[in-house]
Amino acid sequence: MYTETTTKTMNLVPQLNQRDGQIWAPSKLYSRSPLSNKAPAGYGLGGNAIMTDSPDYNLDNISGSGWFVGVPKMDNFTFGSCLVENIQWAAGEGAQIAFLYPGTSSPAVYNTRIQRTKFNYAFGPWEWINPPMQLGIEYRTAERHNGQPVYAKAISFGKAPNASSKDISHGIENFGQLVSYTGMLDGANLIQNSMVDNIRINASAIRITTNTDASECYVYLTLYYTKTTD
Repeated sequence: MYTETTTKTMNLVPQLNQRDGQIWAPSKLYSRSPLSNKAPAGYGLGGNAIMTDSPDYNLDNISGSGWFVGVPKMDNFTFGSCLVENIQWAAGEGAQIAFLYPGTSSPAVYNTRIQRTKFNYAFGPWEWINPPMQLGIEYRTAERHNGQPVYAKAISFGKAPNASSKDISHGIENFGQLVSYTGMLDGANLIQNSMVDNIRINASAIRITTNTDASECYVYLTLYYTKTTD
């Protein structure tokens, strides 16, 4: 492997268009030298990730930037060992991104990532970059709405009603503002579906009103919302 380094670039620029009447490409100004001792092991960050201290493999006390193996702590989730990138720009400030392994966590996660930032020596909460969106589980995401964290939850509504209205509780505590939602009815888009007259979502429940017998159709929704506690 080689790296390119410039040599007396400023002195050669005026001569670019004067040699044999040809235009010389900028690459003519470079010399090549072997890539050596540029990083540990000669490439990338070099070496393996560093294991954090047992028994709990805490990620809070990592010092310095690099790759580590540890166990993130998040309410309602149990993680196994994860690969973590720690980026530090001062002793009390930085960020972490955790790459979650399949089969080591509960509820299960598959090649998903979480992140958090550190300010004034304190880490903020972990947030999902690409949550696995399992039914009935609330995820605090890295998205923002009017400066507030956006949460996501996939919900099984059950079967749609027969030319009537049906309400279910979405089970979200401290519901703030609905940001957006998506939905499916029997494999088709729920929103603007010809069988559906109205969809209402408030702080405690979801109501769907149909204009025909849709009682054999299952409905699934994903809600994106803020919380009053942020």
